[in-house]
Amino acid sequence: MKNNFFYSKLYFLMSITILSQSVQSQIGNSGGSQDMTDTRIMDAMTDLKNRVVRKADTPKDIKGTYYFNKNFQLSDVIYFGEKLENKLFLRYNAANDEIEMGNSSTQKDAEEILLKSAKVNAIIDGEEYRLLPHRLKETNYPIIGYLVVLVDHSKYSLFLKRAKVFMKAVEARTSLDRSFPARFVDDISFYYSSSGDTPIPLRISKSSIIRMSGENGSKVRSYIKENDIKIKSSEGLIKVFEHLNSL
Repeated sequence: MKNNFFYSKLYFLMSITILSQSVQSQIGNSGGSQDMTDTRIMDAMTDLKNRVVRKADTPKDIKGTYYFNKNFQLSDVIYFGEKLENKLFLRYNAANDEIEMGNSSTQKDAEEILLKSAKVNAIIDGEEYRLLPHRLKETNYPIIGYLVVLVDHSKYSLFLKRAKVFMKAVEARTSLDRSFPARFVDDISFYYSSSGDTPIPLRISKSSIIRMSGENGSKVRSYIKENDIKIKSSEGLIKVFEHLNSL
């Protein structure tokens, strides 16, 4: 039963691109009189959505936010490696690990999220969010969640994970202690994959990166030193991984 549902959804989603191309062809033949907001395309796009209710603001007794960027941005949706014709307003909810959908850049709350599927990715503000299995850095426990693709290569790939972690309120036990309100705190980490394996946490230290590089470790060490690479930044790590893949 589940397989039948999956293949039914697969066929329906693949029809989106075909339908868009068909409508574009009709527009061209009719001199452009038909609007690209054709109801047939809009109906097909609804299959990329799940209904939710998401308030943009946290409750008053909780500090922080669910987002690194609260604004909806006009973004691309990728299905089976192909960009869909229609762009959507999207933003990443780092607390719930969801990509929320809106109708405009000024929308505040969300009522829909992008379908969570390994075949449905999004490019938001130039960054590709890809749903991938990976292992948590604290427990090594496997989960499936969104990673931002920084380097995509058959040898070594690099990913960024942005999360908002909920911390419970802490009451001061004595006058010397500090109390903390319930809050969301930023948690930014990097992951890497070797030869297409499941991404695992990357320890940000020269020794760890050199060890990860295997037989090319000495070359990577020289490259970092000679080019004064700052490996604690995403820009520096991208340079290291691109160099490693070129060896």
